[in-house]
Amino acid sequence: MKIVFVQLPLLDHGLHYIAGNMPNAPAMLHAFCHIHHGNTVTALQLPQHIQNFGSDTVITNFLLESEPTHIAFTCYLWNVERSLAIAQKIKALTPTITIIFGGPEIQLSSYILSHYHPEVDLFVIGEGEFFFDYFVDDTHKKFIYTINGNMVFIQPANLFIPLSKMVEPYTAGYLLPMYDNTISVEIIRGCPFKCNYCLYSKNAHSVRAFSSETLATIIKKAKNDNLKEIYLLAPTFNQSVHFKDYLSTLIQHENSIPLHTELRADTITKDIALTLKKANFHSVEVGLQTLNHQCLRKIGRKTNPQKELDGILLLKECALTLQIGIIPGLPYDTPQSFYSTIDTLLDLGLGNEIELYPLMVLPGTELYDTAQKQNAVFMEKPPYYFIEGFHFSQNDLQSINHYFEETTGFVFNPPFIPSFIFHTEGSLTGSVYINLQKNTDIPLTVFEYVQTNHFTFFLQSDSSTQLHHAVHIIVNQCSDTLVYSIVLIHNHILDDQAIGTPILTKFQDTFYSRLMYFSDLYDRLPVRIFQLFNALTPFLEALKQYHCINPMLKVTQHNIDSLQKKKFAYPFPVVIARGLSPRCIKWIKEKYADSIELLSFEDEADQKYVYEALGIEYSKVMDYKTIIL
Repeated sequence: MKIVFVQLPLLDHGLHYIAGNMPNAPAMLHAFCHIHHGNTVTALQLPQHIQNFGSDTVITNFLLESEPTHIAFTCYLWNVERSLAIAQKIKALTPTITIIFGGPEIQLSSYILSHYHPEVDLFVIGEGEFFFDYFVDDTHKKFIYTINGNMVFIQPANLFIPLSKMVEPYTAGYLLPMYDNTISVEIIRGCPFKCNYCLYSKNAHSVRAFSSETLATIIKKAKNDNLKEIYLLAPTFNQSVHFKDYLSTLIQHENSIPLHTELRADTITKDIALTLKKANFHSVEVGLQTLNHQCLRKIGRKTNPQKELDGILLLKECALTLQIGIIPGLPYDTPQSFYSTIDTLLDLGLGNEIELYPLMVLPGTELYDTAQKQNAVFMEKPPYYFIEGFHFSQNDLQSINHYFEETTGFVFNPPFIPSFIFHTEGSLTGSVYINLQKNTDIPLTVFEYVQTNHFTFFLQSDSSTQLHHAVHIIVNQCSDTLVYSIVLIHNHILDDQAIGTPILTKFQDTFYSRLMYFSDLYDRLPVRIFQLFNALTPFLEALKQYHCINPMLKVTQHNIDSLQKKKFAYPFPVVIARGLSPRCIKWIKEKYADSIELLSFEDEADQKYVYEALGIEYSKVMDYKTIIL
């Protein structure tokens, strides 16, 4: 038996999540199978650059070239549809491979199990280690049920994998640091609380925590690896019976690596906050959700809001960076009460620490059942966003989002503009530049170059008709499981609506469009259109007229003086021409010091120069190759 473990990332245009795809589940299952069933199982994981950045075709080809007997996908709501698309490709090419889907998204009432999926041989509800312990020995059939034609393994609630058989994959050598040289390690599995909107306690029936000796080993290895941060995965780190031992261990071993975790703040005292700081915790997440006491009680969060606030302020006094999660739309809350929650946090000086999360009505939760009984409206497909009900209208939720953005300065959908740094080499081809004056049409072979899950097409032409036709061809070929950027290099105003309408038509019900439900219409599209202008006048006109196309201005020797002398509505997206950074660095500091995401460059040396001048750390994940046609 040869198993390949796969966990696909959440995709977005800015690549914010791709580098943060934490493959803990594949790593733990890889380690478990190798250590406990190594005589009969050969296990491997997808290489990080393939898993995090590869297109569907690249991933499919790698999987088939590995010649596995089994492929196991870890499914979350953000990757289950793409996992299905890849499974379909694999089954079409090699039907003898057994495909297994597990992970938090696989629930009895989840959308995926409401239909028959012939490409998936077996779905797993429960812990992966528990399943593979039985599956490898072929004793799993007593836990198999048929649901809508699908074969489903269901772990009984009273059975679970004992701590003695669990493997911590980082110290065992199966989990690698992420691209930013950080690591996420599961130190506690299971949660003692049963909030009615959360799946965590249902997916892990028993709370099991690695010992403080394991934590000490993690710290020792992390020091040797020169890691920049450790995220201790635990739903409520300070509720563990080992909490005091953990802190003592970290202090005794003189931990020097910044730590991050999730806490309940209602039991935080000044001494605990100081000890967390001494143990080198730099940041913590606190799931406050709301300050409505009745709502908290009804949804299963037995906590005192005032004590939560007291604990949060103690953590802040000790200089820990806070991420305070709040969720609008919960049952028994109201819009007025939720505005009061935001205002209270603002009054306490916590505006920079608040994070607003959309409510998700997750299949398998008590909230899901309640929403159905009360005829609340929510998405039937991932990400299962709550839309209205429970005293909240659609307009209420939109208004709360706008109020949150206005009062905190937080932006849900950060701006993104493509990079114009073209590399002739790279492990994957991430873009193609097509001069349509040389190539009168899009070459049919161009789609064979798509090797990344976010791919960019650069199209240069003086003809608007030619550009419209090229965009139409590309959009028709785009997969609805990937994201794309199309950059039009053209100096005249285009028909924005004619370009945008076919994209809206094709991609109105993709996972990405549903994920971006609360964003502006064209920001919901997995395909985004940009236009690069050299001339200032048409660019300024495009800023006024366009809705779908995102205009950008190339800053050149010819227009930099005008930009520096005249007053414009800064900041707007710009691309700095090669070698121009030293000349315009003063202007960049004045206009873009707080908007670096709106700057793109033609040369990497220019980008490094600007970042250094602004005191911003310059880092990149990897180089993509650009094909020039």
